[in-house]
Amino acid sequence: MDSSRTERDGLVVGMTRPLLLWGVTYSYFVIEAMAATVLFLMGNNLLYLLIVVPLHVLGMLLCKWDARFFDILFRVAQRTPPVRNRPRYRCNLYLPH
Repeated sequence: MDSSRTERDGLVVGMTRPLLLWGVTYSYFVIEAMAATVLFLMGNNLLYLLIVVPLHVLGMLLCKWDARFFDILFRVAQRTPPVRNRPRYRCNLYLPH
């Protein structure tokens, strides 16, 4: 047996993965559904609900790459402090001037 490879227990992998709903994390699914609902209510057209399909496919690909991708992305967005020049540019711009 190759000593550089580790064994993966199916029970441990299942317990450490986040809750997936149709291939995407639950938090991404809720944000995706809210975005589609807002677009539908603003546009007053059922075709705006089709925006869910490409968003969901993109989310599925990212969750297949890393199951905690959106959890990490949300955490980084919460923890990144604003920079000193934020009032000047109205965004986090990481330039020295």
